[in-house]
Amino acid sequence: MPPPNFLHENREPGCWAVLADRKFFSLPKLFVKRTLRRHEWSDLGDNYILTPSAALPQRFRTDVAVQQYLRERTNIPLPAFASTFEDDGAMYLVMEFVQGVRMDELSEDDQKVVEKELLLHVETLKSLRSDTPGVPGEPLMIAPQRVCDFHWKYHSAWRPRSGIKGDFVFCHNDLGQYNVLVDPKTLKITAIIDWEFGGFWPEWFERPFWSRRGNSYALEGEEDDTQRCREWLMANCEEVELPHLPTLHDKLNSMPGAPKNSGDKPSGG
Repeated sequence: MPPPNFLHENREPGCWAVLADRKFFSLPKLFVKRTLRRHEWSDLGDNYILTPSAALPQRFRTDVAVQQYLRERTNIPLPAFASTFEDDGAMYLVMEFVQGVRMDELSEDDQKVVEKELLLHVETLKSLRSDTPGVPGEPLMIAPQRVCDFHWKYHSAWRPRSGIKGDFVFCHNDLGQYNVLVDPKTLKITAIIDWEFGGFWPEWFERPFWSRRGNSYALEGEEDDTQRCREWLMANCEEVELPHLPTLHDKLNSMPGAPKNSGDKPSGG
């Protein structure tokens, strides 16, 4: 397994970034990201492997399902298409490449202009309501990153308990300025992206992270609702601890009658 930054420093053509849990690619008219395969996980030394969240493939599926749902029902700017597929222990997310700069790259005056349009889209999300929580078309929900981290339910998704009723609104749950793409000339939003934590949630799950630069976590002086969110999940959902995707080697070895260590060595010719 490679040391930290090795994959990023030695990335292949078309790959513009490698993080601890995924790779990003730019292709003509396409944006692609995929989870890391096990042999790509970072070795931090002393036998400590930086293990990505096993929930990441479900996050990609959620992103696609949410985009499809919103594309059919709203005028929220989104990529024209998005899809996922699995290959040899990695999940791929492929979508239209949308031109634009991130909202947090604009001046504060320009951000105020963009925020006016963004608030209209937030109101559109709030107008979508359900009496049950969940993601349309998917059985599992993914809690926001501010809720599930390295220290709590890192590999888990959530299945709403049967019979749970209430007033739930559609939330993005990671609506920071870095997920809003803008035409720098017209200051019109070209796409809102990264819907991996979206779905029908209690309205208070959606925090106004778009109003300032930075990640979707409570900064100093802001309300930290992490514990409240965790308590809601434990009371209203069943935890589903997810496994990492099997590799082709795993699948071959699980076949009936497969010899032990099959695939480890090439056969002689």
